[in-house]
Amino acid sequence: MKDLTKEEVDIRIRAGWSCFGRNREIFLDKNMPLSLKKQVYDGCILPTMTYGCQTWSLTKIIGNKLKVAQRAMERKIIGIKMKDKIPCKNIRQQTHIKDVVLFAERQKWNWVGHVARMSDNRWTKRATEWQPRIGKRSRVRQPLRWSDSIAKAKGRLWHREAGDRNRWRLDAEGYILQWMDEASQDRR
Repeated sequence: MKDLTKEEVDIRIRAGWSCFGRNREIFLDKNMPLSLKKQVYDGCILPTMTYGCQTWSLTKIIGNKLKVAQRAMERKIIGIKMKDKIPCKNIRQQTHIKDVVLFAERQKWNWVGHVARMSDNRWTKRATEWQPRIGKRSRVRQPLRWSDSIAKAKGRLWHREAGDRNRWRLDAEGYILQWMDEASQDRR
């Protein structure tokens, strides 16, 4: 079973650029307020780029692809070029657009909690707990699975903790902060 997350992310990025192009009158207009551009971006492009992100196993490579596309869109919105050499941090402070990777991780966290709280025997819950038993494992490093980032943050018994909705929501902030810390270390 091949992981098609990279291909899916490429498709989502192209769809995001397509949506950006359809709304270019708003984004490229110098007289349009930045707050309106932010609302259109957060309401149209961000959901388009992250559609189905609940099922992605986000790796650094995939996260970087999403960030690069988002930064390019932000530069177009503000009207600056790469050669201006303005740091991404300054651009983000200007636009106040939600970070695409953090948005995707928050969506995934909420979906994980929802699936873990399912009480019946639906295929969604069974698929998350399924362990394939085919052939020998290869000697190379195993690919990142969907639940590995959750297990890293909460331990192997995260299914039990997700049963308490209020506690799971509180833990979401810590999980997102973990991704923010990793992102800030990558910029250094």
